[in-house]
Amino acid sequence: MDDEPLLLEVFQDFFRTEPGFSITVCATATEALELLSTRLFDAVIADYGLPDMDGINLLREIRAQGFSGLFIIITGKHRAHVAIDALNSGADYYVQKGGGVVQDMINLTEFIKNGIGKIRSDRALFQSERIYRSIVDNDPDLLCRFLKGGKISFVNESFTNFIGKQKAECVGTNFFSFIPEEDSNKIMEILPTITPSNPSVLIEHAIHKNDDSFPLLQWNYTALLSPEGKDPEYQTGGRRVTGKLKLHEDPASPVIHSSPSTPDTTSGSPESEDDWKTFTKTIDALDSPVFAIDKTGVVISWNKAIELLTGIKAKDMLGKGNREYAIPFYGEPRPMLVDYIVISTDKRQSGKFPGIKRVGNTFIGEMEKVRIGEKPMFLWGKGTAVHDGKGMLIAAIETITVVEHQQSDHTAGDTEEERYIGGISSPTLKVAGGSASGTLAGLIPPPQRGYGIYATNRRLFIIQNPDFDLSKPRGMQYGPFVLDDLFGTRATIDNRPKTIENIEKLLVYEIEKQDLETIELMNPVLLPGFLTLYNKTGESFRMFIDHKTAFLQIEQLIKSFYPEILRLE
Repeated sequence: MDDEPLLLEVFQDFFRTEPGFSITVCATATEALELLSTRLFDAVIADYGLPDMDGINLLREIRAQGFSGLFIIITGKHRAHVAIDALNSGADYYVQKGGGVVQDMINLTEFIKNGIGKIRSDRALFQSERIYRSIVDNDPDLLCRFLKGGKISFVNESFTNFIGKQKAECVGTNFFSFIPEEDSNKIMEILPTITPSNPSVLIEHAIHKNDDSFPLLQWNYTALLSPEGKDPEYQTGGRRVTGKLKLHEDPASPVIHSSPSTPDTTSGSPESEDDWKTFTKTIDALDSPVFAIDKTGVVISWNKAIELLTGIKAKDMLGKGNREYAIPFYGEPRPMLVDYIVISTDKRQSGKFPGIKRVGNTFIGEMEKVRIGEKPMFLWGKGTAVHDGKGMLIAAIETITVVEHQQSDHTAGDTEEERYIGGISSPTLKVAGGSASGTLAGLIPPPQRGYGIYATNRRLFIIQNPDFDLSKPRGMQYGPFVLDDLFGTRATIDNRPKTIENIEKLLVYEIEKQDLETIELMNPVLLPGFLTLYNKTGESFRMFIDHKTAFLQIEQLIKSFYPEILRLE
């Protein structure tokens, strides 16, 4: 990519004559990002001085989106500092403009040939995990994969957030170290009973959290069996549900089994039948409502959780097209988030799908009012594209989250036991303050403190988190936060669970759910976003949000807390 047509022509002519090379050219970073969102490239060659984004920021953007190929930057002469910055930011090679560019291109060709072999090898190595991770990484349930002896190979963010540890602290450790000894011994006895005829087991047991509590969760254990008969890998998903078998019950009690449905593999996709079986089996094992369509809009997976939610069996939905998957939610066939993912970029930009956000490879839809089984619900979805080894789109997956619609005068929380929903803290959250008179302060204080927002089923809290007090030299190191905030990574966010008691000790502001009139969320664009809480007496409180990632997490938190009164701007 380069905004000089002559240079584009030189590169195009050169690589078209090189055996084994295919080249695509464009003049702007915007065009390049569109291409990279739909096609798989081995290498990117970019001019530093692009009109809409400099080459280093483009490099950071595409690396953040998961591009793992070679990145070569083109610089002007006497701009060595640009080349150094580029290499420090993850570039692989640089070419200087000028009379020697043709000779540099010969060297560049050899560099690309040598580098692509390793990249393609690494890409093939991770391909077997790609579909699995694309589905589970954003799943709200606590997901963990471990080997026969218990060594953890993968955990998702819901798992790490719940137990209060980082992913690096979990992977490689033993899963059974998080389980009370009595429970872990019985789990190890049950695992060998998972066979192709009994592919999963649903049980309840405790898990050890970082705050030394042992909450009881429901777990669905599945064996990932290999055709060669090697030792299986196990996957388990946990959630707070009661009423199923507990490990402490009489061992003679029957174990509850849940067998995944047989997938439909007749959608005409070029993928093999075994690939589709793995794909659909993985989705079916998830406890969240999930469905998937192929690129033609035909349903290829409809898991058990979405069967329970909608009352429609997989056998009645698999193979259906014409957007019939929308009927259980909207009463008619109409576009959903998965349609946005599979259609072309041009159609996406036509304005038919308002309010959809993209964060990395995940698409997040707006909250919508629907009726499911005659019950009014709030629904929002997360979607992911699935590509084959050549980078071609083959399917789209949507995970459904629903909250039952309640009237604004709902007071069930007065008698319901208070339970923690979630929350986040960040140095990018700032409190300007509110007052009893209902006025809002107009100034944002210096970023010396980080704040947090947390919710239970009954209350919403704003806290000042001492872990993010920038005026104190102890504790966390804040140098990385500046870079992380620039690059949009998640290191600025702390969403580990907290006890209600600890939240109350750090309290800046709290409000009962029944006292709220409106919650307003303003998206950060050029200026900071903000969250404003309005109570029924006309008073208000505002928190400023400097970071897009923090905003999206707060949006999901409010949707889980009180979606009926949320107003998004």
